[in-house]
Amino acid sequence: MSEVTERTVTVPGVNGDLAAVLVEPAVVPAPTVVVLPEIDGFCAGTVAAARRLGEAGYVALALDLYAPYGSAPRLRNYEDTMAWIARLDDRRQMSDLAQALVWLRSQPGTDADRLAVLGFSIGGRYGMMLTTEPHDVRAVVAFYSRPWPGAEIADVALAPGKHVAQFSAPVCTLFGEDDELVPLEMVGEFRRLLDQHPALGHQVHIVPGGHFFANESRTRRYHAASAEAAWAIALEFLGAQLAHPSTRPSTGGRLPTRL
Repeated sequence: MSEVTERTVTVPGVNGDLAAVLVEPAVVPAPTVVVLPEIDGFCAGTVAAARRLGEAGYVALALDLYAPYGSAPRLRNYEDTMAWIARLDDRRQMSDLAQALVWLRSQPGTDADRLAVLGFSIGGRYGMMLTTEPHDVRAVVAFYSRPWPGAEIADVALAPGKHVAQFSAPVCTLFGEDDELVPLEMVGEFRRLLDQHPALGHQVHIVPGGHFFANESRTRRYHAASAEAAWAIALEFLGAQLAHPSTRPSTGGRLPTRL
């Protein structure tokens, strides 16, 4: 692990600033990864993910896409979650994310030609959709991200599963086998679509656990062994795609992934 520095930064958005934490390794410029949180927003787990990437030698920006909304509210139940989703505008989040990429590429520690996105749940969905636009993203890692949003928002939410043919960068998806929000049948269908584009080298992996299995802030749902296995896969994938071999860990002890 390398030493890292981190600082709170303000990132210009389309209509309002975004809050973020920028983590940098000791040696820069370095390949760069934007970290996007789950639907319930920016949290200590988001920063922990960026810190993990920084320790692996990446510049990492943990981004609060919801800052212009006053950040995500507390989601206590299904009704709260649906009300929050109804307030969101995927196109706005995508535009703000595109602006953040422009800002990030201007930072002196960033290797602007080697940039990836790592997102959790809805954040991974945004990352995958970003590859359908000309932003020169080199790779995307998506933790437990629904390829097709639920029926309640299907008419307004962006669905990566509908746009696989437009993906311009390799995508590595990581799912929990007991995820109540992303059934294995959906994962299998998404894998079938990704497999139709072998040249990009897309990956689909399944590890034990449910939704939020990799979020250290969700102590009741966090699955440490699965999180470590998924992170080993993610770092190996990013290392290959961003030509950053120092971050390719040994696969010894990794949990099996399967479909």
